[in-house]
Amino acid sequence: MIKVKIFKKDDLCLGFKIKGHALSRAEIEKVGDAYDMICNSVSVLSQSALIGIEEVLKLKVKYDIDDGFLHINLSNLNNEDIEKCQVLLLTFEKSIESLIQSLKLSFGNKKDSEYIRMLKEEVQ
Repeated sequence: MIKVKIFKKDDLCLGFKIKGHALSRAEIEKVGDAYDMICNSVSVLSQSALIGIEEVLKLKVKYDIDDGFLHINLSNLNNEDIEKCQVLLLTFEKSIESLIQSLKLSFGNKKDSEYIRMLKEEVQ
């Protein structure tokens, strides 16, 4: 399962953490590549946010990336730069919500939570 955690302070998004895969390699081979599209979608959305922050906004943000893992943390940025990142991060958040909604429509309300779950955490 992919776990997406969005870090919020008031109405600001201060980063996110993604862990896991929608399915194990054995499960993908069993059910087919369509389910792997969930992982691919999350990867594209999350890495696009990071690329937008670093390459478009030219901001150096703290992040850690590995197979099935991405953590972006804006704590090293000033308030003005955090504000600049909001369009990208809120678009990421809304896109993940849309992906989850699409899964609910395609596979049913209970089935979507087997593959991806998003939580929002208020931080200081």
